[in-house]
Amino acid sequence: MSEFLEKIIAIPFWSKFAESHGFLAMLSLILFGASLSLYFFSDKIKSALIWFKVAVTALFVDILLLDMFGLTIYVPYRAEGGPRTLLKASAENSWLHNIVFEHKEFLAFAPLILTLIACLIVWKLGDSFSDKGKVYWLRKSVLSALFLSLVFVLIVAGEAVLVTKTAPL
Repeated sequence: MSEFLEKIIAIPFWSKFAESHGFLAMLSLILFGASLSLYFFSDKIKSALIWFKVAVTALFVDILLLDMFGLTIYVPYRAEGGPRTLLKASAENSWLHNIVFEHKEFLAFAPLILTLIACLIVWKLGDSFSDKGKVYWLRKSVLSALFLSLVFVLIVAGEAVLVTKTAPL
C-alpha cells in the first residue's frame, strides 16, 4: 500500500489535474444519464422531479468545473515545449491543433450554456414543470438542451482523447 501511495504522490501536479478534468468529464456522462432518465419520470413521480432538479443542477456545476479545469489545463498545453509545440512542429500532426483542438476549444462552451438554460427553466418552473400541458414547449426545450449538450460533450471528449493520445500533457 505504501508503494502505491508513493507512486500516486510522485505523479506530477499537471497530470493529476488533467486526470481530475477527465474524471469530471466521466461524471458528466453519469449526470447526463441521470438527468435524461429522471426527465421522463418527472411528470409521473413527485420525488423524480425533485431529483431531476438536483441532477440538472449538479450537471451544470460539473460542466462549469469541467470548463474551468479545461481552461486551467490550457496553460501547460500552450507552454513552450508543451503538447501544442509538439503538435505544431510536425507537419503530419499540426492539423490536430489547428483543426481538432481549435474546434474543441469553442465547442466546449456550448454545453455550459445549454445546461445553464435547462437548469434555469427547471428551477423557475418549479413544481409546474411536471404539468405537461401548460409547459409542453419548455419541457421539450429542456430535453433538447440536455440531449444537444450531451452530444457536444461526447464530441469534445472524443476530440480531447484524439489530441491527448498524440501529444500527452
